[in-house]
Amino acid sequence: MILATIAFVTLVGTLSGNADAIKNAPFEFETSGVEIIDYELEFNDMEIILAVEVTEPLGTIQITFEREFFDSNYLGAEEEFTIIAEGDLVYYNEIKTSLNERTLEFNLVSGTNQVEIFGSQLMGLAIKDIEPKKQEPTVIFQENSEREDELLIENKQLTSENKFLKEENERLDSRIFELENLVSALQDQVSNLNALVVEQVNVIYKWVLGV
Repeated sequence: MILATIAFVTLVGTLSGNADAIKNAPFEFETSGVEIIDYELEFNDMEIILAVEVTEPLGTIQITFEREFFDSNYLGAEEEFTIIAEGDLVYYNEIKTSLNERTLEFNLVSGTNQVEIFGSQLMGLAIKDIEPKKQEPTVIFQENSEREDELLIENKQLTSENKFLKEENERLDSRIFELENLVSALQDQVSNLNALVVEQVNVIYKWVLGV
């Protein structure tokens, strides 16, 4: 019962506003152009909420979670996390994966103040382990099941969107590469044309002078 009660309590990283408290966060992170000011552990939706300040036009966060602390899986299979910043889905790269931890890297634009990272289990608790707040047993079970189904469906939808964004990003990268090759080819053609024009001008000049 104590564990179930804790599951509905939001844990705050810096209750007193102490800036050094974030250094004792239960996860490792590196940042560039962005500062993590505070964090919360939210058990109802199995998420970690970051309060951030982006100090450059585009900031980067690299964050590592130990699997025992925070992970995302479904029916024993590894799943992608879902990252939301100011209501928008954030594309990320999982740059390191091992039996014990997962490392994510993503960018944030200037003006972002909050980032939500959704998984399926947090500090040993999974969505299915959370007991509902209601006291009526039948209603509690039904509402908890419906909530869990909604979260799973929402997580699946966001995962699909994230995969689509990855594929779109790869497609755009290939188009940019093609355009760069096209520009390079056009530059070569222009250089060849300039050389030809110069050669023809020299021929005409010699012919006029009778050289």
